[in-house]
Amino acid sequence: MTSNAAPPDSRADPVTDTGGDESFSWTEPSPWVRAWLVRNLPLRRLLPDNEPAYVSSVLYTMGVLTLGAFLVTLASGVVLAVGGVQWWHTSSFGGFMNSVHFWGVQAFFLFMAVHALFTFFVMGWRGGRGFTWVTGVLSFLLALVTAFTGFLMLTNWDSQYIAQQAKDAFNAMGIGAVWNVMDVGQQFTMHVVVTAGLLGFVVLVHLGLIRRRGVAPPPGQEHLEVADDASAHQGGHRSVSATGTSATGTSATGTSVTGTPEPAASGPALSGPAPREGSRT
Repeated sequence: MTSNAAPPDSRADPVTDTGGDESFSWTEPSPWVRAWLVRNLPLRRLLPDNEPAYVSSVLYTMGVLTLGAFLVTLASGVVLAVGGVQWWHTSSFGGFMNSVHFWGVQAFFLFMAVHALFTFFVMGWRGGRGFTWVTGVLSFLLALVTAFTGFLMLTNWDSQYIAQQAKDAFNAMGIGAVWNVMDVGQQFTMHVVVTAGLLGFVVLVHLGLIRRRGVAPPPGQEHLEVADDASAHQGGHRSVSATGTSATGTSATGTSVTGTPEPAASGPALSGPAPREGSRT
């Protein structure tokens, strides 16, 4: 007995049931949106279970340490914002949360500075990662502005001195009438809503681009990158060992392997350099 049912589309995403090549329609834009997500942010990139060997280096952990410090700073900042600008001066728990927030900021900038220097020297914008680098630089600049508004909210002699000096600088630039650093309420809104919100958004975009393009390899080690082949969600993956790369479920060219690969034909080795696997572009 034979079935006339059409075979399933091997390119379809198992979650959205989208092939990734749907055309845009003003009346039904949802398939096009799902196709864009499948092409740019599929689940196999957002939640990978296989990473290249070079990410085990301590310097490659600076990015996730920066993210961890940012989350600690964000969580403690929410608690402080709920308590108010004077709460941590009169409450022991508020003082504790203020210390957690302060040291979270110190760790955040320390890890971010090391992360920025490392990615600069390994040329992290290679392989189509230019926008990833740009969003990282933008995150650093927004973090500086966020820290500045945070210092203005300390409500002590340090914040008063910083606000007075910044007032003169802002008036000289002609923006003092719009950005009044002596107004604690305005700086509270700037710090909690505007600058922190923008920083969080850019960080999310930065993380999405990292998952889309992958982690930049050290210069000259592009062949160690894990291939992002279209059939990875069907069970294939590639592991990286100390001696090189080995394919399991997918071939080096990104095509699906359905059986055991045939042994290489015997004979004299061909002269010339060995071909190098292509990196993600």
